[in-house]
Amino acid sequence: MIKEGHDVIGQSETGSGKTGAFGIPLVEKVQRGVKTQALILVPTRELALQITSELVKFSRRKGLRIQCVYGGAPMGPQVSGIRSAEIVVGTPGRVMDHMRRGTLDVRNVRTFVLDEADKMIDMGFIDDIQTIERDIPEDRQTLMFSATMSSALASVRDRITKDAKKVKTATQVKEEDLKQYYCECDHNMKFSLLVHLLRKEDPELGLIFCNSRRDVDLVTQNLRNNGINAEAIHGGLAQNRREHVIERFHNGGIDVLVATDVAARGLDFKDITHIFNYSVPRDPEDYVNRIGRTARAGKRGKAIVLLSREDFDLLSRVVNTFDFNLQEIEATNVEVLPFKRNNYRDGGNGGRQFRGSGYGRRSEGNGSNSYGRRDRGYYGDHSGRGDRQGSESRSNDPALLSRGYSPRRNQYGSSSYGKRYN
Repeated sequence: MIKEGHDVIGQSETGSGKTGAFGIPLVEKVQRGVKTQALILVPTRELALQITSELVKFSRRKGLRIQCVYGGAPMGPQVSGIRSAEIVVGTPGRVMDHMRRGTLDVRNVRTFVLDEADKMIDMGFIDDIQTIERDIPEDRQTLMFSATMSSALASVRDRITKDAKKVKTATQVKEEDLKQYYCECDHNMKFSLLVHLLRKEDPELGLIFCNSRRDVDLVTQNLRNNGINAEAIHGGLAQNRREHVIERFHNGGIDVLVATDVAARGLDFKDITHIFNYSVPRDPEDYVNRIGRTARAGKRGKAIVLLSREDFDLLSRVVNTFDFNLQEIEATNVEVLPFKRNNYRDGGNGGRQFRGSGYGRRSEGNGSNSYGRRDRGYYGDHSGRGDRQGSESRSNDPALLSRGYSPRRNQYGSSSYGKRYN
């Protein structure tokens, strides 16, 4: 369909080869020596670099020039590369910057691609996309790829495509290829359980997901303290650091990668055998994209949720939305390990910082938020203080009891979260 010139809207499972689907016809179509004939928008810097790398491979014999543009990198080399590039891959913000400066002329673009379009909408790029699109000629081909189709994305789709062909394949990994599990624990035992599972499962390559940059940094440092070869990746790291981490992970220099959801969309991490959800994401779609990092291209994989009481509602949303079947695994003889939080600093988001052994009250300030007191804080600590009061009261919640929740078993009357859960 793409080779025939149709506008195409594609929805398919992660790892199904969307980059090849649009990249190969694009390389065939683009003429060497004619400036910026194709523009590809993506939500993250990592995905921009990955697609650029793939297009370079596809076009090696044709000798095309592909320029990647993204924030957090010097403008000069990007400006120089755009001058001779037939294809530009970039994030919306940096593409807009180049257009405003006059260093990127999109008036000759004949193919406009939006990859991971739903993620771009979630990240607030809808206005940027529409602004960029208005300067691209109407007699172009538009290709849009997305895992989901929200109402906001549907309005963009209807505005920027014409008589588009719609292709939708399976959007989830097959159950026989990806086994999903959960393991219950108290919140203050999560890290100890994580280390226990890592040692028991012994993944060839493992990917651990956390919901915040702070958690990523803390988990990574504590894994290292316990002799596990781990690295962190999230949006607060300098770009060169993120690229270095991804390269090491691809080359086998890292055993375990700890990430926020920035790593869940689009990035092709090969040969990941295990996904560990240290925390359950608020959006069920993010859970699907997380577990889609394994069991790719016909390989087998395993996904494990570390389930504490505050995660129950979020996991229930996931299994109700997608009819997943998560089997329970039990961990015994878990060694209680220290979880150090001392002197944590996050300079990537307004200078936040905290000291001490727990995360609790915050004092709002200008670049000086502090996180230190326990006060039954979010994490509590490993001696059992902190999170106890809220956990105990949760087990007597009438709404939970009415749905079959067992205070003793800490679960909904069944040994599996999934098709038997109602």
